[in-house]
Amino acid sequence: MRVLTTPRRRRTLLGSLILAASAALLGTLVAAPVAAAPVPAELQFGNYSPVNVSKYRSLRYADDGRVFFVAGRWRCQIGRPGSVGCQGRPATAPPGITGVAITNDLQGPLWVPPGTTYRFGSQAGFRAPVLNVGQRISVGTTVCARPRANVVSCATSNRAFILSPAWHKFYYPKGDNRHSSNPAPRYLPAQLR
Repeated sequence: MRVLTTPRRRRTLLGSLILAASAALLGTLVAAPVAAAPVPAELQFGNYSPVNVSKYRSLRYADDGRVFFVAGRWRCQIGRPGSVGCQGRPATAPPGITGVAITNDLQGPLWVPPGTTYRFGSQAGFRAPVLNVGQRISVGTTVCARPRANVVSCATSNRAFILSPAWHKFYYPKGDNRHSSNPAPRYLPAQLR
């Protein structure tokens, strides 16, 4: 007795075998989903005490309502929504850089070279208060913190940076190409590689 007597039954059986083999092969090729990297302590802003932002805001017309603060060796400012910058140069930055900035949450973090129109600090002489270790400051969707003595971290809705004297780390959306590069992993602390 022949079970596969008709061409239709043979095609159905052959199709089923091909489908089963394809599914088995696909199962071996598809990798398990990658777990998201843990958020570094420097960007866990809920762990830091909030400050009253009014103490840090310049009311001078020339400063356009910007917020200024000093975090160790870093002089930082928060401007328009999604804009933040810090003056200073970590060891992993390119030569001649004056600081880093995120602009309107659309580009960055980008290194700020000398001779550009980007300005750090008050244009009206406002003296930036110190943001103490363990404190954070928030303006709209932008937040900065001082995790340790010479470390500052800032984030907007979808971009962030961490600066220390020895290294830097930038965060930006996947597929984005309007940002400066991170250093080679060997220059970063183990938890940030």
